[in-house]
Amino acid sequence: MAANIVLAVRETQYIEPLLHYIHHSEYGEMLNIKAFSRMDIFTEYMKGGEAPDAVVGDPAFIEAWLVGGRAAVPWAILEEAGGAAFTENQSAAGGKRIAKYQALPALLSSMLQLCEVQRHRTASGLGEGTLLLGVVSGSGSSGKTTVAMNLAKQFGCQGLSVFYLNLETVNSSGLFLHPSWGNGPGLERLLYEIQASKDKGHASEIGIRRYAVRLDALHCDTFRPVSNVKEMLQMSAGDAQELMELLAGDGGYDIVIVDTGSIGEERAGAVLQCCRRLVWVLRDDEMGVYKTGKWLSHFTSPHSGMKADLSGKSLFAVNFARENAPQLPSSEGIEPDVLLPYISSWNLPNRGELSLNSPLFQRGIQKLCGIITGMPPLKPQSGGEENS
Repeated sequence: MAANIVLAVRETQYIEPLLHYIHHSEYGEMLNIKAFSRMDIFTEYMKGGEAPDAVVGDPAFIEAWLVGGRAAVPWAILEEAGGAAFTENQSAAGGKRIAKYQALPALLSSMLQLCEVQRHRTASGLGEGTLLLGVVSGSGSSGKTTVAMNLAKQFGCQGLSVFYLNLETVNSSGLFLHPSWGNGPGLERLLYEIQASKDKGHASEIGIRRYAVRLDALHCDTFRPVSNVKEMLQMSAGDAQELMELLAGDGGYDIVIVDTGSIGEERAGAVLQCCRRLVWVLRDDEMGVYKTGKWLSHFTSPHSGMKADLSGKSLFAVNFARENAPQLPSSEGIEPDVLLPYISSWNLPNRGELSLNSPLFQRGIQKLCGIITGMPPLKPQSGGEENS
């Protein structure tokens, strides 16, 4: 069933090419857009018309509509770079922000996502509220970020609203993704705003979408990577916890996938504590099992200070498994939930793109998604043939 979206912008020349593209693309089956370029007609329609699935428009149009009190419908303002946003006396809390001028598929995907939050959450198997899913590893070079990003992509392809949060000191997702990050406020600014708002006692009023960017390759939102390593080194466990709580409290995401750095860092401890589900990624070798077992033993001991039930919420993904025949030595407490195959083509140049488009690897990721949601896995979403 197509989503019904009301679009309200001042320029007819903005509306016409957008509607033309929808009519001649796959979005024609997913979106019904009723567009307005006159304020009076738009506000009159919103007073008496049937409530749409979402409303998207220029700030002035949205402000005029919100005066009427119909904010129960998901909405977003179209932001222009350097242009006017909401006035000082109008809070943006409860709404989203979408870049007005961007590639049409990305723009329409963001609009559709406003509706998908409501459409898919009840059928997702994720339970009430936003699921915080931590992806962790007891040792380096396990392929943790590859697993985290493929999870984001597959959940996004299933129609869920996903946020990919990278908490590594050095964000390695840049090896895989080469988007145009833009010049808007990013994670550094958000962390500052969280602290400033907390000091004033109203941190919950921060609109998270202002700081997020869309990753079309992963069908999810994320933050622009922090360029100054020092900023991430200074990020405490408390900062990480507040950030995760803010994302979960936003209400716009079905699932937040948290990609951690070293398991010994403070931030990783916050992830273990706060996330409802954990995916431990380990290599198919003796060292990976040994280190993972040692860390699990530490975090489940009374002196660790860890209050969370790690055993009950942990899944184990064995990476680099050759021919689905794991060489894992037996270890108490570590039973593989999914085997992720070794892909020989990833040794070729441009590994980043290949890592997100391997049908064989994505079959394992789909199985993992099914375990997390409690639902049967869907067919893998892929953009190419396997070369291994």
